[in-house]
Amino acid sequence: MHVDVLQSGLWQTNSTLLSHGRACVVIDPAYFPRELDAIAARAGEIGRVEAVVFTHGHWDHIMGHTAFPAAPVAVSRVLADGIAAADPRVAGHLEDARRFDSRWYVPRPAGHRWPESLRGLGEGDRLDFGGVALDALHLPGHSPDGLGLAGGGVLLVGDYLSPCEIPFVDEAEAYLATLRRLIDVLADVREVIPGHGARLTRAEASAIARADVDYVERLLDAKHRGSAAAARAIRFPRAADVVGMRDHHEDNCAKLGLAG
Repeated sequence: MHVDVLQSGLWQTNSTLLSHGRACVVIDPAYFPRELDAIAARAGEIGRVEAVVFTHGHWDHIMGHTAFPAAPVAVSRVLADGIAAADPRVAGHLEDARRFDSRWYVPRPAGHRWPESLRGLGEGDRLDFGGVALDALHLPGHSPDGLGLAGGGVLLVGDYLSPCEIPFVDEAEAYLATLRRLIDVLADVREVIPGHGARLTRAEASAIARADVDYVERLLDAKHRGSAAAARAIRFPRAADVVGMRDHHEDNCAKLGLAG
């Protein structure tokens, strides 16, 4: 299996092409029109796109499917169910994309919409292409609909284990459980591709995972003690000098009832 990673100018968002022979799958194609053109061109050089995959439903990961109109789209079952039920939270991801594109004058001729052809993947399901099988992992915590893919010694984790940001936590206990699971899964891979930032060796990904476990454990400890001050004093695992990380940490605290 061959791996191509094309990185967006938006938050170092990774678009990954996994290929074998003339078949490929495209994961999280993002984000700006000329970047999508480059991804489609690379896919065309490989051969045929058998599927597009979203690792989760956040707006910066979902807009590129229209560059591959003939390809079915695979998402987690949680996201597929949310789309089918017109869940307001899920619909909000499209609205977030509309707002961003409007603010920054990003053309989106195909509109802001979910794919017409969806396949929901659950824990233990497999996505096959070109004789290669990718195992689906349910990875909640950053979002309820997190989907990981593992195969050929490569692990794609969506918005976990990023070297350029702290954890963005939706549900802390689930996030912690996912991190602990990923530490175990890493024993069987050689490379990790996060949703944002550089490709990682197993050792690099393991170090990030353990640092993030410590961060989330400290958040949960502050919650159990009811101490907003303790939560705010937590040392970031990395990216402390990145504009916006303090705000994201405050959001993490607020979701644990530690605002104020």
